[in-house]
Amino acid sequence: MTTLDEWRDIALASLGLPDEKLLGVLSLVEKVPDRGHMREVLDHMRPRLVQLRPPRPLTAQRLLFRPVEDLFDPPERYRAKIGRLSRLTIQPCWLVVHTHIDQQLMQRTTLNLRTIRSSNATELYAVGLPFWQAATKVLAAFLEGDNSIGRRRVGTEYVIVSEDLRQQLMDITDILSIAAEIESVKIHLPERPINALSEVDIELLTEVIGRLGMQSTRKVETFILAILARMTRPGELLKVLAEVSLPCTTNERTGILKLVGTNALASLANEAVDLRKTNQQIIDPAEGARTAEQLVTRLTSLERSLGGLRDRAVSEQVQTARREIGSYVLDKLAVKADETLFENLRPTPAAVAKTGSTEPTIEQVETAEKCALSLRRCARVAESVGVRKEMGKKLTTVCSELEREAKSREPNGRPKESRLVRSVRLIELIAGPDEAQRVFMSQYSNDRED
Repeated sequence: MTTLDEWRDIALASLGLPDEKLLGVLSLVEKVPDRGHMREVLDHMRPRLVQLRPPRPLTAQRLLFRPVEDLFDPPERYRAKIGRLSRLTIQPCWLVVHTHIDQQLMQRTTLNLRTIRSSNATELYAVGLPFWQAATKVLAAFLEGDNSIGRRRVGTEYVIVSEDLRQQLMDITDILSIAAEIESVKIHLPERPINALSEVDIELLTEVIGRLGMQSTRKVETFILAILARMTRPGELLKVLAEVSLPCTTNERTGILKLVGTNALASLANEAVDLRKTNQQIIDPAEGARTAEQLVTRLTSLERSLGGLRDRAVSEQVQTARREIGSYVLDKLAVKADETLFENLRPTPAAVAKTGSTEPTIEQVETAEKCALSLRRCARVAESVGVRKEMGKKLTTVCSELEREAKSREPNGRPKESRLVRSVRLIELIAGPDEAQRVFMSQYSNDRED
């Protein structure tokens, strides 16, 4: 029987596999009868799975959390009171719903899920609506029935209810209470991540926000947080919120903007902190650069949309997010790209002994080029997160080392042409054609003198 440590090793190893093989590992994990203890294994795979978005087997549990899914964070990243939820909340929440919901509805829902595809959002909405409504009542009754903190009996099992778990269950209840609005909007909006809102999207959001505003500001806040988590440029949604007609005072509207804005900024900073803590060995420089660009895009969008508030707390959250993203880019991502680049340019003694060549393979050269491009992308976002000067020094150091590579000689004193071409190409990717031409012409002049 495979142990948890062995599963963890499999998950880490799978990160470097092609998409098809990674999905094969996921299929094995999905077949484990009780996956509660497999959460850590899945968390290791989750960054790749978010990009692949593989079809998942439809279950009543997955349907329950569909309106909430974009707000979940892995336990190590989760922070309370910023509008996010911990994945550790899934199991106790499901236990409460599964135990107390009408069992005929549960059976009917399970049967209906077997007849529809996971990609059919319209059919999922039709099956999910009565289920979400019933689950909302179950959770509300559970929270109202006993306000105590501590050990609570749920059916034949027990749940340890902390202040934080209770708050998260309340947040989930609030989200499920407007699941109809969230899921109906998701049907018409682009798939996550939403890069831009069309005029039709804005009209739809304006209508739904206005309708929810007639009920309560809390429902507006909840809706905004749920949709905001799906957006590349969250500021676009905050702009809609700022302009929609709501039956509230200017101060109340400002309060909503401040709440959802600071929560989004805190979540952004928290995500950057989590990335900075990632094991250096599993960082992919190309993927990391793309993530950094997305973080900066979200930060810039939020900063622009919230700038008009002129609020100290918002400004502090912006600076915190900027500092954390900058630290990730400079201290983690750029360092990894630098190390990986030169590791692939310089074969190890074992590799030389095996191949009989001191030249890197084609695959190693391609990896080095991807790292060079990652460094270039890091430089592009560096100014937005306050590390332009430091990143400039980093690139200068890398290019200087590559220039030394270009000037290295064979034992007979002659220049090595392949190394020159390779180094100049990498310098071009990092610093541009002018710097690459300077290095090439300098070496060419030296060779002519020789």
